[in-house]
Amino acid sequence: MVLEDLIVSLEKKYNIDLMEKWDNSGLIIGRKKNMISKILICLDITNDIIKLAIDNKVELIISHHPLIFNEIKKINSESILGNKILDLIENNIAVYSIHTNADSAIGGLNDFILKKIGLHGKVEILFKNEFGNTVIGGLGRTVELEKETEILEISNRIKEKLGLEKLRIVGTNKKIKKIAVVTGAGGSLISALDKSIDLYITGDLKHHESLDAFEEGLTLIDLGHFESEVIFSELIKEDLESFFDGTIIKAIEKHVFEYI
Repeated sequence: MVLEDLIVSLEKKYNIDLMEKWDNSGLIIGRKKNMISKILICLDITNDIIKLAIDNKVELIISHHPLIFNEIKKINSESILGNKILDLIENNIAVYSIHTNADSAIGGLNDFILKKIGLHGKVEILFKNEFGNTVIGGLGRTVELEKETEILEISNRIKEKLGLEKLRIVGTNKKIKKIAVVTGAGGSLISALDKSIDLYITGDLKHHESLDAFEEGLTLIDLGHFESEVIFSELIKEDLESFFDGTIIKAIEKHVFEYI
């Protein structure tokens, strides 16, 4: 499949207009006219991911986190990023990233995590993104459960469905009716949440923002940044299987932190 056509198919769902202004989603490395027969999907483009792509003769890596975020002035072997870019180019591997537009898309990462966990109820977009007068997606989701549910029941379900051993929870003695979810690091959005929300699920929560939220009466579940987004590869694999007939490799990734 021609890379350009593959991108068009992906962007029907992951509209590039949904990308946040600070983000760098899209084609990071590569020629749009190249043919693609093997794709590797990952959360982060690490050295191990690049080695896996080279060993499997992959022509395209689709990542959640963009390889290049900030302006760079030199691409050489003196830096980790420079080495990665050189290895990718020398092995004719294109890189395409779907970051905040994956978070905000209808049927994207935030909808997918609700589906994975099995939180049923009325689902709405938390922060709507409008293009003209049409809502095309938005960051985060809210779900209003059919009945009030104990926080420990919800947390146990999350651990089971996402394969997690532990969760960080703020406020364990509250019944939950309305939940807000933002994958990745969503602590900065706490102050913008509606007061009707009982539980906020996100990652990378800091001490002081969590303490303030608790004193405001909000219950929090911190999934972890990695844990809330590692399902990206599963989501994109499902998307690709609907139109791409080549080989799809879903990377098995490990958390950068170890607990000892």
